[in-house]
Amino acid sequence: MSSKPNPLLTVESLSVEIGGRGILHDVCLEMKPAEWLAVVGSSGSGKSTLLRAIMGLKRPARPTTGHMQFDGAQWHFADKALARPSGIAFVPQSPAHGFDPLRRLRWQMAQLKRRMGREHASHEALFNMLGLPDLGGLYPHEWSRGMQQRLLLAMALMSDPKLLILDEPTSALDLIIAAQVLEEVRRIVQDKRIAVMMVTHDLALGARYADNIAIMEAGHLVEFGPSEAVIAAPKTKCGRELVAHRHWHSASPVNDRAAR
Repeated sequence: MSSKPNPLLTVESLSVEIGGRGILHDVCLEMKPAEWLAVVGSSGSGKSTLLRAIMGLKRPARPTTGHMQFDGAQWHFADKALARPSGIAFVPQSPAHGFDPLRRLRWQMAQLKRRMGREHASHEALFNMLGLPDLGGLYPHEWSRGMQQRLLLAMALMSDPKLLILDEPTSALDLIIAAQVLEEVRRIVQDKRIAVMMVTHDLALGARYADNIAIMEAGHLVEFGPSEAVIAAPKTKCGRELVAHRHWHSASPVNDRAAR
């Protein structure tokens, strides 16, 4: 009988505040290697604050308590020296936060490769998977927001992370393109055994792609469990409201997962 794999990520007792006001309250969660977790909640529930704490970002919200274990190493959230642990890649909600508007996209890609020590590595396979053309001599504003979002995904995946964090990954994409991109992302992360933490306000979107769902409300993690169970029988008022108003009505987590 195979032994249970050790968690890739464990968050214990994380609390965060801004100017003395609590934003997150005693949040605990766990992710296994190659697992897809959807963190779901309405605006202001604390989703983005959670992912920023995991990445070691302390502004504007400041962690006050808690610790994290990632890939066998441990960090205390309140430690002033905490930076993003190696092995975590991030795709922001807005492409404007991912690119220098005054630099050509080709130059920005070259800088990323240089930082990774892969100056001559090819990105063509990832570009083909995500439907991206050659960068040419273009600047970010010469591409649509959707194209920029896909490029940010490609750049994040180039680093072969152990955990990929997606903040509202479909916000810049129309529904058809969003579905195509997320299907490609799912195939890539399954092949490379990359864990994914996807932050979204859309419960059905989370259920379609995630193994587990974490529901947040007012800075508290109020539900955590397998996607099918959360969709079928939410235990909290917040969970029931999210189920009732989910957007991706074609999402069927049970059938979708059976087809994998």
